[in-house]
Amino acid sequence: MAGYLITSLLSLGTNLLPSIRASVQAPSFSSSNSNNSERACARAVEEDLERLMRTLERIKATLYDAEEREIKERSVKLWLKELKKVAYDAEDVLGEYRYKVTRVQLEARKAFEASGSHKRKKMEIVQIPDDMVDRLNKIRSRFDEIAKDREALQLRESDGVRRLNNKILRPPMGHMVDKANIFGRDAEIEEVVDFLLSAKEKPFLVISIIGKGGIGKTTIAQLVYKDERVIRCFDLFGWVCVSEEFDVGRLTKAIIESVTEINYGLSELSSLQEKLAKTVKGKTIVLVLDDVWNENQSLWDSLRVPFKEAKLVRILVTTRNKKVADVMQTTTYFRPTNMPEDSCWQLFQHYAFSGKSDTMPAQLVNMGKDIMRKCGGLPLAVKSIASLLRHETDEERWIEILENDLWESYPSNDIFSALQISYAHLPAHLKSCFLLCSMYPKDYLLEKMHLIELWISHGYIESNGKRRITEIAVEYYEELKQRSFIDDFSSVSKERCKLHDIIHDLARLNSENEHYSVDINQPLDILKENVPQEACHLYVDGFFGYVNQVLRQNLMGLRTLSIDMRRCYGDLEHEYCINNPEAMDLNSRLSECYTECLRDFQICNLTKFEALRVLELKGDYLTIIPDSISELKHLAHLDIESPSLETLPLSMGLLYNLQTLILDNKDNESMGESYKCSLVKGYDGP
Repeated sequence: MAGYLITSLLSLGTNLLPSIRASVQAPSFSSSNSNNSERACARAVEEDLERLMRTLERIKATLYDAEEREIKERSVKLWLKELKKVAYDAEDVLGEYRYKVTRVQLEARKAFEASGSHKRKKMEIVQIPDDMVDRLNKIRSRFDEIAKDREALQLRESDGVRRLNNKILRPPMGHMVDKANIFGRDAEIEEVVDFLLSAKEKPFLVISIIGKGGIGKTTIAQLVYKDERVIRCFDLFGWVCVSEEFDVGRLTKAIIESVTEINYGLSELSSLQEKLAKTVKGKTIVLVLDDVWNENQSLWDSLRVPFKEAKLVRILVTTRNKKVADVMQTTTYFRPTNMPEDSCWQLFQHYAFSGKSDTMPAQLVNMGKDIMRKCGGLPLAVKSIASLLRHETDEERWIEILENDLWESYPSNDIFSALQISYAHLPAHLKSCFLLCSMYPKDYLLEKMHLIELWISHGYIESNGKRRITEIAVEYYEELKQRSFIDDFSSVSKERCKLHDIIHDLARLNSENEHYSVDINQPLDILKENVPQEACHLYVDGFFGYVNQVLRQNLMGLRTLSIDMRRCYGDLEHEYCINNPEAMDLNSRLSECYTECLRDFQICNLTKFEALRVLELKGDYLTIIPDSISELKHLAHLDIESPSLETLPLSMGLLYNLQTLILDNKDNESMGESYKCSLVKGYDGP
């Protein structure tokens, strides 16, 4: 994570130095004190920036060792945390000057085009901001202190060559579950399929697969769901990822969309239940509810109401908790066991040796078996470690994994030990990309190109200028997939992915509150949701008034803000807010927020979020974008989706760093057609 920041700062500094030097060397047409002062200011900035870059180069040389040690050494973790904090500040200072340079250059170009002249200046002189000298000097001093601490921590210098093979060969892509990649589960799959097809005299049955995270519950459910015998015997099929929040309205909507593959645009629970009841009436259906945590009986009873119209219902549930299965009135329980050693070895060989261990050196095969045993029979742990070692032939690297201290860090959790080792050996350029995925809640489906756009906007993609930046970003995506950090959930029309819930836990653990999500469904949720001040990347999902209340918190360090208000139902929300007893208890804190939002349906003032690089605003009743958006000088990615949007502020023309603009205002004729504009060099969008 820190590695990309230092690399980005060095690149930014290198690009800005010519403009700063031009200010120092500019010919003076007077000997006034003001001209001398400006030149001295520019010279001071030049010297500070050059010294800062030399310090950054020394720090960068030790980052590999630091990122290897941070997981087990608290002092190194704190050092990296402080390094990132100062690096963010430096990026903001240099970014503000870059914004000013860009603005001056664009205005000069407009003036030149308007003049009709054929002669242009070689470089526009950009005055150094008054406070830049002081701010940069303080930042350089902080970096000097960090460099001294680096010596105290005895961090080794390295160019990163000790890192495991950073390039994984890309196999053919596929969208379906490949049974050839699954080992040791045939008997369990047969048992579940047999039960699913039996007892046809019982119209409604719940089958629960119970087990700890990473044991393969979802894999078993996937293979049962796609079994040809099951497909032949049922009319309708649906798959919904539930996760921690058991929102009956959201789940009913998701079931309808999964079964019909149509979005009907319904939002009221009664309308959704009526639609689902009509959809399943007289039909046989298999529904998978994956990763369920709900222990509330009444919520489950409400969700199952529409299925009374169906002829035959089989619901397959995956959960870690038997109490959850009991609440859902499970008929039969299946408990996958840890995989036997021979099946674990088959799985390990498949990912580490491409299934050809007989052609590998005996030493690697023997070490592979020892590493595999440390994974405790958990398929996800085996897959993660084996993917890490794929195509790695250096015996020292295998020894490094086998003897890694992290195996002892989680003595009661084999899977977390294995995953932490995989994360520790993830190439630096992939760590930031992976952690950003955890900004979204568990089971959130991410579109591949959307994720790539975010990586590009944050500067996570390292480019040498010889290849298109999207090509490199796609390679990052595929490598994360091959290392088993993201799972493919693509369909025929869309390439999508998500994090396994254990992988999501891993990412959140390593991001230390920098990546955060908030889900606001009712007034009381606001009292529970205090976003940590360390948050740099925030996703907020919920009703309009509540969202604005969250944004009133002190979150000035945000670099990503993604807001989804599409569950806001206009006046219906207001009726809920003022009539719900829980809301009445909170009226002193919330009523002003509701009144303000319902007057214009506009997001609150954006001025304090001046560090934002990415802003996403999605809401059916979003009508106005505030003029304060022009204060977001670093903004690179702007995505606005609302059919109610009436106009865009003229001040958006001041967003000189904007790389990607996405405007989706379908159904609003006054705004014209929806469009997507990609402005970044080397990036032409999907």
